[in-house]
Order: sequence, then C-alpha cells, then structure tokens
Amino acid sequence: MELLACPQCGSELFVSTRSGARIVFQVNAERQPVVVRPEQQPADAVPIDLHDISCGACTWQGSVEMLVESRM
Repeated sequence: MELLACPQCGSELFVSTRSGARIVFQVNAERQPVVVRPEQQPADAVPIDLHDISCGACTWQGSVEMLVESRM
C-alpha cells in the first residue's frame, strides 16, 4: 500500500486533532485514513477530520491535501 507522508518531516504516522480520544492512522494514496491497529483504538474516539490532522512525529498540522508522497 502506498502511503502519504508529512511534508515537514516525512513521517507516515498521523493523529487526529479533535478533542476526545486520539486516533493513530496513516493516509493512503487516495487520501483516505487507514487506522493503525484498530483493535487498540479507544472506543470513544471521534471520527477523523481530514482537514485537521497532526503529524505523529513532529509539530506539523494541516489537511490531508497537504501531504506528500512517502520516501520510505
């Protein structure tokens, strides 16, 4: 599966930034979220807002439209 990456650091891991439980996910080439280890995600997690995500490795925040092709 081809993944998109953070435009700042190149990480392929993202977190939702809405209030409530955070969801850890990756974004595929079709700009759709792919939840990492869905069995470990909190039951009270809110849906992912694709216009407001955060990189899981650095301070970048933005929209899935801003992501770049992964170099990994």
